Amino acid sequence: MRACPPRVKPILLFAGPSLPEEADTIAAPILLRPPARCGDLARALDDDPAAILLVDGVFEIAPTVWHKEILLVLARGIPVYGAASLGALRAAELDRHGMIGAGIIYEAYRDGAVESDAAVMVAHAPAALGYRPLTLALVDAEASLLVAALDPDDRRLLQGIARRINFRDRTWPAIVGAFAARRGIAQAERARSAITVAAYSQKSRDTADLIALVQRQIAGPPPPAVVPRTIYMEELINICAG
Repeated sequence: MRACPPRVKPILLFAGPSLPEEADTIAAPILLRPPARCGDLARALDDDPAAILLVDGVFEIAPTVWHKEILLVLARGIPVYGAASLGALRAAELDRHGMIGAGIIYEAYRDGAVESDAAVMVAHAPAALGYRPLTLALVDAEASLLVAALDPDDRRLLQGIARRINFRDRTWPAIVGAFAARRGIAQAERARSAITVAAYSQKSRDTADLIALVQRQIAGPPPPAVVPRTIYMEELINICAG
């Protein structure tokens, strides 16, 4: 009788608006779950996962993921990774207790460069539309402005504008529109062009890096090479052994 292959434990990825565009390349054993709510990680224990990757979570529409919920999972011996959004925030708070943080946003929270929970918040579309982000996270605005070819004074003004806009309303058009009211249409158009060239999502990059990290760990070390045992190899082995 042929033996049944061992069960491959799933790796659960809680993510939505922070997913990179190439998220359709996520493959088993990584299973995509919606942004996490309070209780989702505790309920995930029923799936006996190999690991949990926390990226996105709810902030206002429902209770968010508790710290002790993550500690419960860790106490069961299941690794919990965090990056990009709520995951980065929780990892910075719980890395001393065993949660594994990854990415630039996690490091910013860990080192105190970012402190506000709202820095990673966005409004997003519902599940039917793939949780697509509808507004701009402050961490993404800040990252893009740092690399855009902008006059330093313009950059500082744009940063200040981005920080003052609520996450529900923060978009590049809103930021550039407020900038135009201060600097004029011509200068705002130059800033808009520079931002268009440079804009990117640090949240999505951190999510992609976390997925790649875990996929590398799943793959493990390469199998040992098979060396042909020729007569010359046998002679070499005998000489070395002698």
